[in-house]
Amino acid sequence: MKSNTFNYSLLAVGVAAVLGISTTANAAKSGSTTTGVEITNKASASYNVSGQTQPVVESNEVKITVSEQVSFSLVAENDDTAAGGKIGDDANIKEAVAPNGFAAFKHTLTNTGNREDTYTITLTGNDPKYDPANSTVSYKIYDAAGVEDTTRAVDNAPYTIANGKSFPLEKGHYIKFTINAKTINNKGGDSQQLTISAESTVLAANPAAPTSSLTNTNNSFTRLPTFGIVKTITNALDLNDDKDTATYQIVVNNDGNTAFSADATDIAITDNLPAGLVLAEPLTATNIGVTGLATKGTIDTSNAGDNGFNITGVNIPTGQSLTITFKVKKGGTGTLVPTTAINHVKVTDDLDDNTATNNTLVDSTDSTVENVAAFYPTDDVDNVNGETPASAGDDSTVPLLTIERALTLTGVTTREIAPTSGTAGQVTHQTVITNNGQDREGDTAGELTFTINDNDGNTPDAVNIVFDTVTITYDADGAGSGAPGQPITISPTLVGGINVYDIKTALPNGIAPTGTVTINYKVSSTNAPFFTPINSTTPTTENTVVTLKPANEGAPASATVTDSTTVRGLLLVKKQAIDADCTGTSVGTFVTTDITGASPGECIIYRIEAQNTSTAALGFNITDLVVSDLLAKFSAEADYVDGSATTTASAGGPYTATNNGTAITTTVDTLAPQGTATMQFKVKIKTAR
Repeated sequence: MKSNTFNYSLLAVGVAAVLGISTTANAAKSGSTTTGVEITNKASASYNVSGQTQPVVESNEVKITVSEQVSFSLVAENDDTAAGGKIGDDANIKEAVAPNGFAAFKHTLTNTGNREDTYTITLTGNDPKYDPANSTVSYKIYDAAGVEDTTRAVDNAPYTIANGKSFPLEKGHYIKFTINAKTINNKGGDSQQLTISAESTVLAANPAAPTSSLTNTNNSFTRLPTFGIVKTITNALDLNDDKDTATYQIVVNNDGNTAFSADATDIAITDNLPAGLVLAEPLTATNIGVTGLATKGTIDTSNAGDNGFNITGVNIPTGQSLTITFKVKKGGTGTLVPTTAINHVKVTDDLDDNTATNNTLVDSTDSTVENVAAFYPTDDVDNVNGETPASAGDDSTVPLLTIERALTLTGVTTREIAPTSGTAGQVTHQTVITNNGQDREGDTAGELTFTINDNDGNTPDAVNIVFDTVTITYDADGAGSGAPGQPITISPTLVGGINVYDIKTALPNGIAPTGTVTINYKVSSTNAPFFTPINSTTPTTENTVVTLKPANEGAPASATVTDSTTVRGLLLVKKQAIDADCTGTSVGTFVTTDITGASPGECIIYRIEAQNTSTAALGFNITDLVVSDLLAKFSAEADYVDGSATTTASAGGPYTATNNGTAITTTVDTLAPQGTATMQFKVKIKTAR
């Protein structure tokens, strides 16, 4: 609303013209016109004497000269002193008016002569921003003593009827006119102008009169508030936490630096939250702050869970502001879509508090609902990405800042390692971190860390993590569309005896949305047992656990991946069978258990099987394999049967078995995963010792 200290006008002239109006204008008064009128008179008498008519008798002649004065004044009576005018001169200047509003112009017409006269009023205005059809004129007539003739008063006569109307006035009588001039299509800073003239009937009929008409000028200047609306978010909403809240701040400023600034009164401020958001707590007066003489207004009923609020009766003088701070949370109807969840604010101001005028200003951060272009010289700019407004009256809001952190840890790996790996035999495990959220991850120290721990409970372990081999490889979009980055060595920090790896130390800018980080680390072995326990057939497997530990606001739960490393290598099995006649035609079953009841003279066939137990997919070659059986182990009870040593070629063969006088041996250059090399020979049980 416009301030009550502002009146409203019509008919425009340029602002420069308004500023150029003279402050020394005089009241509009007619010059006195004096006419000498002689009045002569003498008496006469008639009479009879004795019934006889006598001659008429005349007296002496007497003469009076009358001085007749015809004059009048027309003065402007608005208090325009603040604009550089003067009460009682011939102009009302810079009367404040709202767009499409009314300006009240006051004038007094006085018969300053000493005889009755009739005055014809002419109202003129060719300014296109003046609306005669909807303007009115009111007047009251007073006698010389200031007593109103109430029978002649008229309120709000149509402008067209008042124009050209004649008013008879006795000497000293006067009329007070109020022109309620309606403006149309005027914008802030526009100036409008009209005139009022009065013509004396008596003077118009006297060619010698210096003037018969007087004119006053009425000028109005369009003023209205200029609202700057800025909405910001001071903390983001964690979409992973239904109880989390985000905080909005709205600042509505009435800019006082425009050439046409005006106080704002009785305005309404409305905030309708986007779908999926509701108030986290009721809005109260404590949520509202003001500067200067601004007022907080009245809050419509506001409860937690409402989808917005409305505040009415707010006053914001020029150069002052109102700030509203409130919290929101997920809820209500509709689906919250963070990328499009822009919260708009609307300010509504009936500029002159008059329902009869069409000048309700709607300013909003949403350009589709406002009508500011109809009231201001230039349209405003409504920023929706949080940009700072560049000019007075520009507005700004921002999409909902949300935290929807989503991280996955994938890629369980299983590896196989030799009992003693050395450096060359170390095996590499690989785990992938994927940023499935909407924000960068790990660009703040401590926000995204991971650990790699051996969880078998043994100290020291037979299979151990090689901590200085940990590297990460970054893929910015996770799709490999660009060249993946080179492996980056990442060093740990010892925290409570645990090696902690911080993503920021290797990637200062963190992981972009959809980006991936591949963690590679090696494990080694030293004399790791082949089976656990040693006499079982279950291979030794040790686990290592990679744990991703998100931190800070909106952090999802930690995630783990358990990798396993199985000890694989050479399995050597010795079997035996009885060859009763030593011809190979009656060989019994080969067993790994003891045989009882063998007789002297029978033969024993020994079979040694060397198997590479590593798997084809994960395993490794065994090289430089030498299988040996010492003759001394059985020579006291049996004799080696010359030429009986043979080999099979299930993998990497054939091989050659030899007797070097000390042992039966065979050499295998390469034994592939799951390959088996077999060496077999025969001994004969002695019949005599």
